[in-house]
Amino acid sequence: PADTPHALPYDLAFTMSSFPWSSRWFVSPDGRFVAYDVHTPPDTTLNLDERYLPNGMPASAVGTTVQYTEIATGRTVDVCPGGACMRPAWSPDGTAIAFFSDADGAPHLWVHDITAGTSRRLSDEPLKPKLWDGDEPRWSPDGATLYAGFAPEGKYRSPMRPPQVEAANPAGVVVLRSGSEEAAAPQDAPPPAPLEDHFAREHLVAIKAVDVATGETRTLVPHDAAVPAGAGRLSPSGRWFAYLSGFRAVSETSQETVMDLAVVPTSGGDPVVVVRNVPLTQGAYFSHSYSWHPTEDRLMFIEDRRMYLTDLRSGTPSFPQPLASEFGYVASTVFGFTRDGRSAVLGIDLFDDRAYGDPRPRGLALVPLDGGAPATIAFDDERWIYDRLVMTDGRTLWQPDGSSVSVLLTERATGEKAVVRYDATGGEGRILWKARAKLGNLTSGGHHDFMLAQYEDMVTPANIFRFDADFGARERVTHIDPRLDAVAVGTSETFETTVPLHDGTLTKVKTAVLLPPGARRGDRLPAVVTMYPGGDVTSRAADFGGGNVFTVPNLVFTSRGFAVVLCHLALGPNREAGNPVQEMVDVLLPQVYRAAELGYVDLDRLAIAGQSYGGYGTASIVTRTNIFRAAVPISGIFDLFGNYGHIDPDGDGFFQAWSEGGQARMGTHPWANVRRYLDNSPYYNADKITTPVLIVHGTADMAYHDAGKLFTALRRLGKPAQLASYLDQGHVISLWRRASAVDAAQRMVEFFRRHLGGPAPVS
Repeated sequence: PADTPHALPYDLAFTMSSFPWSSRWFVSPDGRFVAYDVHTPPDTTLNLDERYLPNGMPASAVGTTVQYTEIATGRTVDVCPGGACMRPAWSPDGTAIAFFSDADGAPHLWVHDITAGTSRRLSDEPLKPKLWDGDEPRWSPDGATLYAGFAPEGKYRSPMRPPQVEAANPAGVVVLRSGSEEAAAPQDAPPPAPLEDHFAREHLVAIKAVDVATGETRTLVPHDAAVPAGAGRLSPSGRWFAYLSGFRAVSETSQETVMDLAVVPTSGGDPVVVVRNVPLTQGAYFSHSYSWHPTEDRLMFIEDRRMYLTDLRSGTPSFPQPLASEFGYVASTVFGFTRDGRSAVLGIDLFDDRAYGDPRPRGLALVPLDGGAPATIAFDDERWIYDRLVMTDGRTLWQPDGSSVSVLLTERATGEKAVVRYDATGGEGRILWKARAKLGNLTSGGHHDFMLAQYEDMVTPANIFRFDADFGARERVTHIDPRLDAVAVGTSETFETTVPLHDGTLTKVKTAVLLPPGARRGDRLPAVVTMYPGGDVTSRAADFGGGNVFTVPNLVFTSRGFAVVLCHLALGPNREAGNPVQEMVDVLLPQVYRAAELGYVDLDRLAIAGQSYGGYGTASIVTRTNIFRAAVPISGIFDLFGNYGHIDPDGDGFFQAWSEGGQARMGTHPWANVRRYLDNSPYYNADKITTPVLIVHGTADMAYHDAGKLFTALRRLGKPAQLASYLDQGHVISLWRRASAVDAAQRMVEFFRRHLGGPAPVS
């Protein structure tokens, strides 16, 4: 059928340029330029849903290039010699940019000469880049040496998951044991350790120093060091290199992981352990946990949720000194020093939402390093939720006046972001900027008279913008995808609803409605309801076009006349026993009815869709309510009981920890509470589904078997259902090959049109 006039083209929906989801920007030392990554999804036959490619490059880097832009003029230069490029880092004198590229096959360290406009490969040895930022190449203060993580020798040289488990014996047998059989195992046949292998395969590196003039390398931390290396940072003097080890699982039934922190002299020597068992934070894996002082070789780190400082200026780490222990536990995500370097800033008065984030601070403490009395700042917790400090770089507060502290907060009632400036002596904060917008990657590279940030809102595509010192003026610096300038976008509106929670209490949650261009409240539109159980997807209303929740841009649907309802689906505590399906329905339905009552949507023309745990949520919800005319679960898990014991031949099994101590919220194994597993599995409740269902799943996804099981149940029961299986595709639609992603989006639109009726014309 003919498509809606002025609708977002399906091809453009999956080729929009963006900043990679895990990347950082770097301002040149003189403040003239900013270097960054830009990702444009390629049309490729590569499986981008794999974590790594055979050459060792992260699959997410395919289509990524490194650029730098002159802040004042917008003049932009692409430094990438070909292939995928990532992780730019300015030299101390601002004449060069180091970065990673696989232009010649494997990922290598490259350097771009700003004056000559040329890029050269620095070393022939392959690197081992991480999936997440924080492993950027590190320049020595004199610009003569670069430090980076190289592919180690041995079995963990390649980060790519082997296509199949291989036995280390002629019989081709892998033997798994448990209980007393473990003690009886032959000493020359160590049991498989799949999770340890996974972490080492992806994170273990050899840290090497590279001579920028000659390309010669020198090993600083070998792959078999007592504290194996993952990613690190150089001290201000360049005499020390601090690094985090790879990840270690806490237990087989928990998804919690820890790391170690160590330092090593850059002149050579053995690593020195600073702290063991540092918990992995939920956000920036390699950017938290510790921080160097801005100008001195002093290291701030967290241990047992308390902050410490060790001094390495003498050439030997001092005994760690506690920082303001009177505040008790401090935030694991707040690390920084004041502009003058005299005080550390800590996050205090913690509150744990027990959702998917880390415990957040409700205040800050500025702790003088000379032992003076700390100053404290308290946030109005009834109004604000802490997001992050506004920093000029990775370790220094942005302080244009030399004393105040600027913080990015979220307003509870509206969901708007705000930059609030607090006087260091306490008192009410002053709002510098507030809007329903996304503000990320804030940095100024050590400068305090401006700030750069990724800015976007419902009608403004993501770009780097320059803000002045009081956030009163905003200027666009980059223009990464001019095609989006002509895309028509509607508006978003929010409302609050009182809902019951898992513990019987009542609370208010926000809901956002994305409206088609020209639509308004009262039009009672056909609508797609979407959510992510345990999460608040209303924040996507601040993204261009409403972002995406189920890995297809929401603009695909709003530009074709559908409203999209973004729900906050609060559940009981993450990693604890609960009854997620009942909790989902209790929280979702009041929001849906309220959206209809306010005139945004037509209660007779509603669909629901979600991806991953949202796909599980979609299938689960339609086992408990018949309000939806159509449902599209994408890449979901539908049989918690059956998946619990699903393992690979080497014993690798994701679902045990996910079920007991993770997102599934079962809290224990099936034999301790079989009823909880059955009640919360859509597969065992398929007889209760009357809603037409379109199951969308890639055959290369680890849970594809569940798509077949749910469809088999629905087909056997005579329920209206389709299963769209995309051959050799993985978990995330936006990473599928172009033809598959476009087909999935078109198939959903037509499914909604058939079951909800034709939407209103889009103006």
